[in-house]
Amino acid sequence: MRELRWPSATIMFDRQRNRAASPKDGAWMQGEASWALRALSVARIVFYSIDCATGFMLRSDNCMEILGMPPAGPAASWPLVIFPEDRAHYELARRSLSPQQPNFEIEYRVENSKTGKQFWVLDRGAGEFDAEGRLTGIRGAIIDVSARISVERELRKAARLRSVVFEAARMAAWHFDVAADRFTFTDELLALLEIDRRHFDGTPAALENAIHPDDREAWRQAHDQARTPGNRMEIEFRLLVPGPRTRWILSRGEVVRRIDGVPLESYGVMIDITERKAAEEAAARLAAIVESSEEAIIAKTLRGVITSWNKGAERLFGYTAEEMIGESVWKLIPEDGEHEEINILNTVRTSQSVPSHETVRLHRTGRRIHVAVSVSPILNAQGMVVGASTIARDVTERRRQTELLTENEARMRLALKSARAGAWTFDLKRRELHWSPEMFALYGLDPAKGQPSREMLAQRISPAHRRRARKEFARAMLQGGSFTLEFPINRPDGTEIWTALAGDVIKDENGKPVAARGIDQDITERKNWEKRQAMLLRELSHRVKNTLAVVQSVARQTLRSSPSPRSFVDAFEGRIRSLAASHSLLTEADWGGARLDTIIHHQVAAMVQDHDGRFRLKGPDVVLSAEVATQIGLVLHELATNAAKYGSLSVPEGHVDIVWTATRTRLCLMWREHGGPKIAKKPEFTGFGTLLITSSAQKVTQRFLRDGLVCKLEFAR
Repeated sequence: MRELRWPSATIMFDRQRNRAASPKDGAWMQGEASWALRALSVARIVFYSIDCATGFMLRSDNCMEILGMPPAGPAASWPLVIFPEDRAHYELARRSLSPQQPNFEIEYRVENSKTGKQFWVLDRGAGEFDAEGRLTGIRGAIIDVSARISVERELRKAARLRSVVFEAARMAAWHFDVAADRFTFTDELLALLEIDRRHFDGTPAALENAIHPDDREAWRQAHDQARTPGNRMEIEFRLLVPGPRTRWILSRGEVVRRIDGVPLESYGVMIDITERKAAEEAAARLAAIVESSEEAIIAKTLRGVITSWNKGAERLFGYTAEEMIGESVWKLIPEDGEHEEINILNTVRTSQSVPSHETVRLHRTGRRIHVAVSVSPILNAQGMVVGASTIARDVTERRRQTELLTENEARMRLALKSARAGAWTFDLKRRELHWSPEMFALYGLDPAKGQPSREMLAQRISPAHRRRARKEFARAMLQGGSFTLEFPINRPDGTEIWTALAGDVIKDENGKPVAARGIDQDITERKNWEKRQAMLLRELSHRVKNTLAVVQSVARQTLRSSPSPRSFVDAFEGRIRSLAASHSLLTEADWGGARLDTIIHHQVAAMVQDHDGRFRLKGPDVVLSAEVATQIGLVLHELATNAAKYGSLSVPEGHVDIVWTATRTRLCLMWREHGGPKIAKKPEFTGFGTLLITSSAQKVTQRFLRDGLVCKLEFAR
């Protein structure tokens, strides 16, 4: 072809130089030129020759068809068809020609002068130099390479796209030649497998070195099975990478076979599925957590259709997953809770979560159960809300315990209030004291002003007891166990109350005291009662001594005035009964005194059966002290005894008037007998009774009238 092509070029140059060939040679060459031009047009190739001396450029005859230019013309017109952006590149290539480097090859864009069509050309040629090295001419060919450039551009685009796709998908391609027993990897695959190209010879053994030892046998089996009937292979394996990382790879490929089924080669891709594996493991762990959770975890659509139901939900509501998946969540909602569920779904639709709150749901048996419910939206890959996840926890027992606790606290508050007590805790590490509301009332402090300090409370303790209280409290904290402290405090209103501080010291696992807790109770009433009791005991002791002295005196005087033992017994017993009656009255009144009319009734009632008919009483209401009541009781007993033996009470028709008057300091009482035996003269014998009467009152006046005794007595109150 070279020998056939260049004669046509010779014809062009001969035409340029006006040389004439022989007729025979010319005819042959004209035929060849016609054939060559047709070939050049099909191949879209234009030959050219430039004479540097004349600046004339001669082109092959197909130039008009391809470039829209005549076959001959000034060389300076040629750059005009070249794209402006490529002209500098073209000029640089021409200026770079030298005897040492006469050949050139350059690609640039041109535009057909007639049609305006733009395409890429390859300009390949050589410069001609004279003996002195001057450029005399250029011969070359312009080849339309638009198709190749377009293909190369598409290939580059495809390669870039493949690279982007592979990089984004973390995947790369591979090829295996069965006959050569060699793998061909792309750079992306070597990077994916973390293999240095310098250390990779393409053998299966080199690839296996990158695979985790536990997965190599599975890799071999997958490739062996691919060689058996069947053209596809797929396997997941781990890479052997340094550190604690784990890289998972999915290899997927196809086997190409000869017509007789013998494997020739295989090709495919490897994909990094580490993230997918991690997601699958996380999903598996999450599924296990959800399934084993004690709490009910339910997934549902935005229309309330249940799509997931774990074991916790089965235990809480009594339905199995088979029974509830596909059912409506309204099956669990009581009628009075429908509005709440609508609000929940509406909130989830806005991508907002519903925080945990307590509500009521229905068990399979129809009973109402108290649950704590929280709801979160379920999003798809595009971030759109497609459902809701509900977590429910049974709080029925907790609610019951809370109600019991509330009731117990209320009872405790009532008990503390009734006992005038308050509860407290003391943190020994932080030195912090905490009070119940009752403590503020106990100490007369305003809760709005905050918790008082320990120093402030210490100042409330009565100064006489402050040092002792501090010392005993410090000893209790050091020793541990239970303790009780009693001390008076001064309240802000000026009142003083006694309190009993009782509590227990709490120790840590090392036996070191860390806190204390207890109550503080108002024991003022108890302290006052104790004082009163002590006073009463002292008074009782005094009175017992006095009473014994009186009994001793009565016994001695009665014995002295009694003519016989029998008369002594009768007289002594009567006087002792009188004394006992007065003491009974005083004891009933807590020794605070006794009414005079009551004393009279107790002393004389035993003397007659018809008390109201035999005694007529007249006088104001008078309360006598214990000492005066005892004296008057003995005097009345003696007068009634004498009246029963010798006076008006000894006969049925007799009676007695008892009249008294009283001032703040003095009591005057008159005993007047009526209807008794006639008294001829005043008795000459004076016994112990008369002595007792005269010694008990400050002033005693006695008159013996014919129908009875008149006795006037005055007592100091």
